[in-house]
Amino acid sequence: MKTERVLVHIDTAQVSDTLMQKIMILAQKKGTMIELFSCCYNQSLHRSYLFDDEAEKHAVAGYLHQAEAKLIRLAEQLEAQGGQVSYDVTWNRNVAEGLIRKALRYRADIVVFPIGRHSHGHYLFRQGDWQLIAQCPTPLLLIRDQQWAVHPRVAALVDPFHQCEEPQKLDNQVLKNSQVLSRLLVAEQHVVHSFATIPQAAIFDEHLTIDYAAMHEKVKQQHTDVLQAMVSKDVILHLEQGDVHAVIPALVKRENIDLLVMGSISRGFLDRFLVGSSVERIVGHVDCDFLLVKQPGFVSPITE
Repeated sequence: MKTERVLVHIDTAQVSDTLMQKIMILAQKKGTMIELFSCCYNQSLHRSYLFDDEAEKHAVAGYLHQAEAKLIRLAEQLEAQGGQVSYDVTWNRNVAEGLIRKALRYRADIVVFPIGRHSHGHYLFRQGDWQLIAQCPTPLLLIRDQQWAVHPRVAALVDPFHQCEEPQKLDNQVLKNSQVLSRLLVAEQHVVHSFATIPQAAIFDEHLTIDYAAMHEKVKQQHTDVLQAMVSKDVILHLEQGDVHAVIPALVKRENIDLLVMGSISRGFLDRFLVGSSVERIVGHVDCDFLLVKQPGFVSPITE
């Protein structure tokens, strides 16, 4: 993964100092270009001009002009700190669609998308956010409104036994992206894999039940061997036992992980409804940033 062209979605009504600080950290590499982008839509404005298309065009233009003025001020702040910054606005009621099309036109290396916390404590994802996660072909960095540590920790979540067509290629993408971010942030690099064995109560073979402990250790050793073969010796390995949606949030909290890199496999609605996915079961309940990476060869259904 390169980080030369960074596309940042900006909600002009919610821009925090933390977001600006993180943008500057991403822009610190020489030659990096930042594009601030705002995908705007106002339902009330649209309804006010249902029968006057010309008046609506003028109202939309005024709305976009105001949004652009806010982006200009943000760009000037970043440029004052040495960043190379441009900006753009568009009118589209579907934020995910507008942002993906912009990413394709801009040839973005990474898309940055801030997310907010719901009043009940978990992170709020709208339907459009899930569409962005599922269909964005570019590595997608989901940013919380909390600072990275002075010496951040980046963790790559891998699963060489994943039931996708080519799990090794997806894991390689996750590891490469994790390495790039670790170098950029001067971060401590972790690699995480979780596995679950069959509960003893669910085994009906008498011989396996008697030797359950040995079977468990054998499975654990197999996962350990595969994991060690995937990574270099200078990373910190974590082999966690249990369901991914339970052990990963606990690990993130225990190890003070700032950023979690994981694969994102695009799935149909029915598959997601029936079995969910690791992304959906983790990302809304963990207090760290996420970089979501697509499997090699992924083509978004959204085009320029």
